[in-house]
Amino acid sequence: MAQMERNVNLEEIDADALFGIDALKGQSFLQKLIFFGCLSAGILINVCLPMFLKIPRAVCVLLFLLLLFVGIAFGCNYTQDLTYGKYLYCYFFKTAVTLTYESTEDVRVIRKNAEKIKKEEEAILLRERGKDPGEQRKLLVKLITFIVVFAVTILSVVLFATARKKENIHHEAVILETMEREEENE
Repeated sequence: MAQMERNVNLEEIDADALFGIDALKGQSFLQKLIFFGCLSAGILINVCLPMFLKIPRAVCVLLFLLLLFVGIAFGCNYTQDLTYGKYLYCYFFKTAVTLTYESTEDVRVIRKNAEKIKKEEEAILLRERGKDPGEQRKLLVKLITFIVVFAVTILSVVLFATARKKENIHHEAVILETMEREEENE
């Protein structure tokens, strides 16, 4: 049997929203009852009325859509504190009550924290700018010393390797000359 592999990031799944529908997030029990009750009643009307009472399908579909609209308007949330019905009422009738938002955080604490961060940044900048020139000279001397020692070491290794090769070549040449003399003597 073929098995499908699915990569699901559990952090992206919103457990509050039913079937991942944001409008069903944060519903009260009454809202759930209204939404699912209207949905169930609409389905029953759409199925049962044409079978038992011989009502035309168009009327049944309109009744289903009406019940679905009522369920969405009063059972689904536009935002956390606002249902779709309340949102539509506010949208069409432009309520005179204005909502104001008051911060729950203390503004003075935020300002003190901002000043503290600003002072720390200024101290870091002053430390960077005001580094001791003597320390910088010592660091420069250490750097130059390291470079000179490193260069001398590399140069001595290269010279030693080339000098050793020359000795080997000279030694091989001496051995060849002695072998040639021995051959001539024989």
